[in-house]
Amino acid sequence: MKLPAAVILALTVTSTAMGQTPPVAPSAPLTEQTMERGLVNLGLMAGHAVQCLPETERPAAQQALLAFNSILVGQMGANAAFRWATSFGAGSSHEVDPQFCGRSIADWRRHVLEHRLDR
Repeated sequence: MKLPAAVILALTVTSTAMGQTPPVAPSAPLTEQTMERGLVNLGLMAGHAVQCLPETERPAAQQALLAFNSILVGQMGANAAFRWATSFGAGSSHEVDPQFCGRSIADWRRHVLEHRLDR
């Protein structure tokens, strides 16, 4: 069973980008602004993680990214998918900081497995 994109984002909203531990429970109610922030954080994290991946793993990551974008379009609409895609572009356009690669890759792989984006 695939989780709706809103649930995925709700889980993501509680964490912050690149390497910080998420709190046990959300500290604020879920709003449109927190959903948008979650989309941005998730896009930035995914962009950084894909840049950190070895070249041989990038095609599979691109397939997972397209799958997630399709989920966003279907569950939340084109505006949400566009927000996430532009954040991914921003995350993948910065120079990679190798210090954060291990954590970014681990977070990305966990996200792919938890939400079955590898199928």
